[in-house]
Amino acid sequence: MSDPVKVSRRTLVTVGGAGLAVALAGGGGTAAAASGGVAAEGAPGGVVENGAPGGVAAGGAGGRVAGAVPKPGSGGIPPGPSTYGWNPADLLDFDPARHPWGRHLRCLVPLAPRIAPFAPTQAHPDLDPGVRLSTLSLDDAGTIYEGRNQPIGLEGHTYTQRFWPYIDVWGTWHGQVLPSVPSDVVANPGAPGRNYGVIDIPNPGWTEAAHKNGVKTIGGWFWPRSGVDFGEFLVQAADGSFPVGDKLIEIRRYFGFDGLFINQEATITTTQAGKLRDLFRYIKAQDPAFYLQYYDADLPNGDLDYQNTLNARNVPWLGSPGDQTVDSIFINYGWPYADSDLSGSAKTATAAGFDPRAVAFAGVEHQQGGFNPEECFTDYAYPGHPGPVSVGLFVEDQYWATAANSGATTTPEGRAKYRDLEQRFWSGPTGNPATSGRLEPRKPPYRTDVLNYKKWDGIAHGIVERSTYGALPIVTSFNIGVGSTFYLDGKQVRDSGWDNQGCADRSLTWQFWTDGVTVTLDESTAYEGAHSLALSGTGVMHLFKTDITQAAATEVRVVAQGLSTLEVGVTRRTNPGSVKWIRLTAARRSAGWTEYRGRVPRDNDRIARISLRTSGSGHLGKILLADARTADTAPTRPRIFTVADAGPGAGATRHLTFAWHLQPDATAYDVLQNHRWLGRVHRDVFFAESVDLTNGRTFDLVPIAPNGNRGPSIRTTL
Repeated sequence: MSDPVKVSRRTLVTVGGAGLAVALAGGGGTAAAASGGVAAEGAPGGVVENGAPGGVAAGGAGGRVAGAVPKPGSGGIPPGPSTYGWNPADLLDFDPARHPWGRHLRCLVPLAPRIAPFAPTQAHPDLDPGVRLSTLSLDDAGTIYEGRNQPIGLEGHTYTQRFWPYIDVWGTWHGQVLPSVPSDVVANPGAPGRNYGVIDIPNPGWTEAAHKNGVKTIGGWFWPRSGVDFGEFLVQAADGSFPVGDKLIEIRRYFGFDGLFINQEATITTTQAGKLRDLFRYIKAQDPAFYLQYYDADLPNGDLDYQNTLNARNVPWLGSPGDQTVDSIFINYGWPYADSDLSGSAKTATAAGFDPRAVAFAGVEHQQGGFNPEECFTDYAYPGHPGPVSVGLFVEDQYWATAANSGATTTPEGRAKYRDLEQRFWSGPTGNPATSGRLEPRKPPYRTDVLNYKKWDGIAHGIVERSTYGALPIVTSFNIGVGSTFYLDGKQVRDSGWDNQGCADRSLTWQFWTDGVTVTLDESTAYEGAHSLALSGTGVMHLFKTDITQAAATEVRVVAQGLSTLEVGVTRRTNPGSVKWIRLTAARRSAGWTEYRGRVPRDNDRIARISLRTSGSGHLGKILLADARTADTAPTRPRIFTVADAGPGAGATRHLTFAWHLQPDATAYDVLQNHRWLGRVHRDVFFAESVDLTNGRTFDLVPIAPNGNRGPSIRTTL
């Protein structure tokens, strides 16, 4: 580590799994668990480990203790569905029909298409849209669980991603324990024998949120791991097929994610390296949509040797343009010393027949560097200067994990502070992507002063915002997939914490591109979900980058409180320098909120951007844009809805499972207990943790249409 040319990511210790039926012994037979990743030495804020050995929680309820929030990563097994680590034996044994929680771990949300770049409506019109971004993140930052990954939980202080428009490929980074590990061992982060799997699928909730925003998600492949022979991955059948490859394709398709990050950080033999390339080539041939990103560590001869650039020694892992082995390479962090301006990597990719921005991602180490990493990609990709390759972020959300480890995210004030830091990380030090760029010069020593965002340009300074807003309807209530409360129609229907990244709304394109108005994410009140936007001042907020062809007039509905005026602004494709403003008028009031309405007349010129102009101080609760002919359509009543007892929860509560049939006119479903919100999912099943049956044994399922309208409910009784 002392030699910057040979700097590696330190051998990052955990990428593993959670439990199959044999491992689901806790929690009334329903226990499984979330995960934690190991941070490097010198991580931001002095954190030692995300998921470090700490106070061990026990019991089938996941070790929950009333009162203080347990220390993140302190252990315990979350009840119900959780993902886990995979080795060859686990892969070959996989059968969806026998998986105890398979239906609960599937992402059924398809990967949304993104609209074509359109420079005039970019926050930086002179920023090159060809530069891409991949990231390896902690999708469990702040959770108490370590070892397995829980898609839906009761932790209102965990981290969720809300800046999806800048990400092209999102990868999970942590470890998950094998299903064969006994539950009492999984529950103790310090116990011996907690073996992690080589393969790690991404949290299905994060895949749901990513897919809504057009982002691919990739799981982890981490070598070395104890207790497994690497050769077991490379077994080839007589017909030339690879059984492990076939199973990797099967689980990718079944669970609905997009590929794997291949982290090979141990030497293998030359023969094994050749077989590994054959395995990857086989996977790509059988499943071209299977995205593989390879870490710049092992060479084609199997030696562990970081190159810190794309060169003749590691470029063979890409294969050839007509016969790719992997889709891209994550270049190790020493590139500022080996390939200072990244031009060498770009030339290598071009000479091999590839687009450098598609296959080469220069790594930036944020887990240790925070806002002041040693690498600075925006020195080479910024407005007016096309980047030579793309960029890969490593654990960019470590600041949240560190804060959670100290208890700083357990209060609304703490969460607001770190959500503000998140905004400055992605949008730049002013929090406005249109004015990104550092406010203080960068100079050594790096990886110090790691929360000083003034030294950081912001992701928006080098990456163009993407958008899936190519058609109507567009609806958002600013739900970011986590909260300490939940509201429906302005009325509070939950007063306790919850987390489910999968039910988050599609992200606003910019957070926040404003002129004259101040905007913050606010959890003190909400119209639907757990957050609203607090606005003050008079000015403009740009909301959605779009490419919409109108078949009829467009209905606009905005739910707000406290604002003096509201106008929707429409930017058309052929005249992007002009905004047409339409005044919205109050239509109805409910629970302290006012719904404002207006219409955008039909025009053959496509809509390229939607903006809002406001005055006063207040909150935005919901925004809907829909074809005026279908703005009021609602889904039909579900026909089947069942509930079953899934075992004891915390105290005198019970875990419950719900099931129903998906219907074509609904995209989401709310489950309620006597008007108390239990959760929202896009699947046909839901696991509700620790339900207090003294609040009632009758439950309602409410379908939700793509335009956000709620249909008639169906009731069931336990």
